[in-house]
Amino acid sequence: MFSVVSAGQSASEKDCNFQKMEFVRVSRSTIPLLLFTLSLLLSLSPGQPKEKRKDSNPPPSTGICERIQTPVCQGLSYSHTVMPNILGHKNQEEAGLEIHQFYPLIKVQCSHDMQKFLCSVYFPECVNGLAKPVCRTTCESAKQGCVALMNKFGFSWPSPLECESFSTESCNESFTAPEIQKKLVEMGHTVGDQVLSLQTVRILVSLKDVDRSGKLNDHKFQELQSYVSGVKNEYLNFQREKSGAVDESQMKSALTAHDLRLNNLNFSLLWDRYSTAGQISYDDFVAILGRLETLKERFKSHRMTNLPCDCVMASFSLDDFIRDTLL
Repeated sequence: MFSVVSAGQSASEKDCNFQKMEFVRVSRSTIPLLLFTLSLLLSLSPGQPKEKRKDSNPPPSTGICERIQTPVCQGLSYSHTVMPNILGHKNQEEAGLEIHQFYPLIKVQCSHDMQKFLCSVYFPECVNGLAKPVCRTTCESAKQGCVALMNKFGFSWPSPLECESFSTESCNESFTAPEIQKKLVEMGHTVGDQVLSLQTVRILVSLKDVDRSGKLNDHKFQELQSYVSGVKNEYLNFQREKSGAVDESQMKSALTAHDLRLNNLNFSLLWDRYSTAGQISYDDFVAILGRLETLKERFKSHRMTNLPCDCVMASFSLDDFIRDTLL
């Protein structure tokens, strides 16, 4: 699966690599294969991360925002980067070659923040031609989750990535509905010329907005964009089945797949409200699922217990009822 020995290696280097492969062979039965991949890839890494600037607050790079090409850093809360990065990589090719050595750490998910942290270093978010600073808190979370695994295989946390080098100024970030709408478009969550309307995005924000602030932090945005990606794929699959249309039976199938079971009367009311010429648009498809999922979660939060009947009921104040239905 991996090329261990190159033509230019010395005899001692070849022996070292063959010893590593022998270790993998004899131990494969006791340690997960993915962890061996981690050890092997890191040991065969083309080099350690470049030394970053000594000053803790280096000036941001300026340039042209360009879409991220490396798969490792696609699907995040941003889609464009700017070079050079703080490690001195002049282009995405250079940065991509180096970040790839950390892919096993991302794959084993030793930390939820590992991918986010590494990408913020190697492929920083481009904001008006400027590189967004790396968040120290994200670095600390990534290191805390992964450093023990790295140490287990004889590797230490790279000195150029020490968390003390970064600040907390860009850590407390949250996104409003208009900002989220723009990000979803940039990330390709469209169908042809159909984009998600601001009204639909507000519904989606309500689905993930636990503290009712009207904003989502980066983690909740990641959950949201993952949800939208899944719903978009459902819509595209239905389109292919019916030559571009999502009809009534398909809408019922989608609701059932999301465990959103409506009686005939309620489905008829929903269909009459959203359908046009016997079909549902992409924006309305997402809005329907998002709205019903949100109402379902609101219902669960008000659910009554210890009822004298075998039934499911919830208790709402008038204010709660109005707020939860005005989605």
